[in-house]
Amino acid sequence: MRRPRWLGPYRLLYRIASGGMAEIFRGVRTPADGPPEPVAIKCILPHFTTDPEFTEMLSDEARITGSIDHPNIARIHEFACVDESYFLVMEFVDGVDLRTLVRRARERDEGLPPVFAIWIVEQALIGLEAAHEREVVHRDFSPSNLLVSFEGLVKLIDFGIAKAAHNRSQTRVGVIKGKVKYMSPEQTLGKRLDRRSDVFAAGVVLYESLTGSSPFHAPDDPALMEAIREVDPDPPSHHGRGLPAQLDEILARALAKDVKARYPTALEFATALRSLRQSFAPTFEASELGAFLTRIFARERKDAQEQLSEFDLDAREDELTPTDQRREYTRLVALLGPDGSDADAINLDGPNEGQFKGAVEQWLAERRGPATTDEGPDVWSADLRPHWVDEPNRTQEMEPLRPETGEAGTSLNVDAKDTLGDARDTGTRTGHGIGDGDTLPREPLGD
Repeated sequence: MRRPRWLGPYRLLYRIASGGMAEIFRGVRTPADGPPEPVAIKCILPHFTTDPEFTEMLSDEARITGSIDHPNIARIHEFACVDESYFLVMEFVDGVDLRTLVRRARERDEGLPPVFAIWIVEQALIGLEAAHEREVVHRDFSPSNLLVSFEGLVKLIDFGIAKAAHNRSQTRVGVIKGKVKYMSPEQTLGKRLDRRSDVFAAGVVLYESLTGSSPFHAPDDPALMEAIREVDPDPPSHHGRGLPAQLDEILARALAKDVKARYPTALEFATALRSLRQSFAPTFEASELGAFLTRIFARERKDAQEQLSEFDLDAREDELTPTDQRREYTRLVALLGPDGSDADAINLDGPNEGQFKGAVEQWLAERRGPATTDEGPDVWSADLRPHWVDEPNRTQEMEPLRPETGEAGTSLNVDAKDTLGDARDTGTRTGHGIGDGDTLPREPLGD
C-alpha cells in the first residue's frame, strides 16, 4: 500500500489537474469523529506564493464561497499554508466539468441530450441565484466551472474573480479577468456589472451545450468582443438536433444586448428552463444524467478507483515523519470547526465574521502592496491561453474601446496567465480535475 503525503491535516493522494498558477490534488481529511472524507486541494505553484494579488484572490474565493451555503455550489473548507506553500481545500466532486462532458459526448457522436444540458444550466443558475443574493457576481460562469457528478448533481465552482462587497482584493483599472467567450456586452465595455451579466454568460453556456457551437464567432478576441455587442446569434433551433422551439425565445431573452431586456435574475431564467424541461421530459431525474456520465466515462472512473485503492487511507496524523512534523501549518481562512469538523455556514455580516479574520488579516497586510482603489471601469482578464498555450505568462497590449464612446483608447494590458478554471488535465477529467482536455500521466504522491 502507498502511504499518502501529509499537507497539514490533509493527506495528498494524486494530482488530478494542473495549470499555469496552481495544481489540483485529490486528498483526504479525517474528522475527529468520522471516517476519512475526500477533498480537492488547490495548491499554489511555488513561484506564485509571493504574488500578493494572486494569494488575495484565493483568500477572497474562500471567504466568498464560504459565505454561501447551497447544494449547487461546491463548498470551500479552508485556505491555509504549510511553511510557505498556500492551498485551498474544497469539496471533492466525483465527476467531470461541463466542457469535458460536452466534448466526450461529441467525440462519441452522441451529443449531449438537450434535457441534460438544460438540467445542468438550470441547476447551476439556482446556485448562482444564491450567490447573487449574497451580492456576489461570479464573472466567470463557464463550462469549466460547472461540475457534474456521477450522481447527476451540479456544482458551481471557482469564485476566484467574483465581485463582492466584501472582497479584500480590488480589480485594477485596465486589467481584464475572465473568458472573453462568455463575457456580456457590458463586460466587454468595462462597465460595472450586476447579476444580469452572469445571466448572459449562462445563456452562452446553454447555447453552446445545446448546439455544439458558440453563439458568437470572430477571428480574435477584440473582434469577438465586438460580435458579442453587435451580432445577434442564430436561433438554436436553426442548428437542428430537434431542439424545442421555445428555446429560441428563452435564449433570445437571456442573450439580449440590453441588460433590461434579459431575465432580471438567475432564478427567473432557471424557472423558464424548468418549465420547458418539464413540458417535454416530465419524468426526468438527475440519476439519468449520472448514468450517462458513468457510461461514457466508465474507463476513467475505473482507473481512478483503482488508483485510490493503492493508498492506505487509514494512516493517522500521529504517523507523520519527523520532516512533516517540523512543517508549520497555519489556517488563514478557516471554515472548519476547531476539532476539524465542518463549521456552520459562515455569515459575513453576522457573529461569525471574526472567523475570517485574525491570521489572514496580518498575513495579507504583510504581503499587500500599495493600496488600490476600485474607481472607474470594471474590466477583466481575457483567457488568451487557447492562442498561447505554450506561453502562459505572456502579456499582450490590446487597443480597447472606450466604454462610453466605442472609440479606440489607450492600450490595455491583458493578463494571459492560465486561469485556474482552465488548468490542464493530468489524467482523466473525473474527480475535481479542472482541464482543457490535455491528458498527461497521473502522478501519485505516495511513498
